[in-house]
Amino acid sequence: MKNLKLQLKTLCILSLLLTSCEDKQNNITGKEQLPDKSVDLDSWIKRQVESKLKINAAENYTLTIHEEYLDRDTLIDAVILVNREEYAKKKAAEDGDTSFEDLIGHTGPYNHVFTYINGSKKLHQAPPVGSSAEQPLTIQFETISNPSQKDFYVEYRVRSSINRNYYTLDKGKVILTFSCPLYDFMDPQEPRIYSIKHLESDVRIGKDIALYKGNIKNYAAENIEDFYSYYPEEVVATDDLYVFFIYDKKRMKYVTPMSPEE
Repeated sequence: MKNLKLQLKTLCILSLLLTSCEDKQNNITGKEQLPDKSVDLDSWIKRQVESKLKINAAENYTLTIHEEYLDRDTLIDAVILVNREEYAKKKAAEDGDTSFEDLIGHTGPYNHVFTYINGSKKLHQAPPVGSSAEQPLTIQFETISNPSQKDFYVEYRVRSSINRNYYTLDKGKVILTFSCPLYDFMDPQEPRIYSIKHLESDVRIGKDIALYKGNIKNYAAENIEDFYSYYPEEVVATDDLYVFFIYDKKRMKYVTPMSPEE
């Protein structure tokens, strides 16, 4: 029975991870109108997030607001990241035995991405990021798919691996355009390390994304106590191109032609 339970939980987690690659969009509509200047925007965002995720007043969770000019106007927008570690651990405890969840870092749909476009009356939500609840998302902004707006990517953990999701805006909605691995320490002696480069193109508006095999500077597995929380300080790219992607504007996705020349 224990083996069956472990297998079932593993299948459930794999299913949750797949949700991070879906491109279906959900909106927070609510009944509240866009706050005017007399209303605190941060409080409005918090209420909207709690309403959508059904977060009760007793739950401790993390909400961070990252401001940036995402679209083409001159109004500042925001990306909101939400982490529900406490909720994930509470859900795991309902089964009694939490050893499996503890092992995988309570992996599931407990990290969330929302965007607020200035002037909108609602938040937009990307699919939950299937990742470890014990490791909040990190975010970086960069002009990638279109020179007239800002994209962003978030990095997340699944056990000893670190991965990256890329997002762009289309008509005010956030869209997942690309997912890729960064580091995998399943085999500490021979970890899989990638160096990602965003390359200018002579024929395409958007930047290309190239994954090169990389090495961690001064890496020594025996000196690392916990690979689950380890993050490389410096990665050196090799000349070995692992895979290459170009932006397909019609599909709003990055796809691979398998070689830069094509």
